[in-house]
Amino acid sequence: MSLKDKVNNWVDKENSKDDSEAYSREQKRAERSKEKSRVITPVEPEYDQEFKLTKNGKFELGSNGKLTAKGKSQRLKYRLNIAIFGLIACIILLYLYFILS
Repeated sequence: MSLKDKVNNWVDKENSKDDSEAYSREQKRAERSKEKSRVITPVEPEYDQEFKLTKNGKFELGSNGKLTAKGKSQRLKYRLNIAIFGLIACIILLYLYFILS
C-alpha cells in the first residue's frame, strides 16, 4: 500500500465522519422543529389520575395529558410555599421550646 493510498483512505474516513455529524445535526434540527410545531392547548382534567396530577384542577393541564409549563411552575410555587410555611412553623415551635423550657 503506497503513501498515496493511505492518505486517500484517511481523507475518506474524515469525510465520512463529517457526513455522519452533519446528518446527526440535521436529525436533531428536524426533531426540534417537530416539537415546536406541536401545539399543546390547556384542557380540563377528565379522569381521576388527571385530577390527582393537577391537585383537583388547580394546575394547568395540557392536551397531551401532562402539565404545561405554566402548570409546572404553579405546582412548584405551591410546593415551595408549603415548605416555607412548614419551616416557619418549626422555627416558631423551637423558639417557644427554648424560651419556655
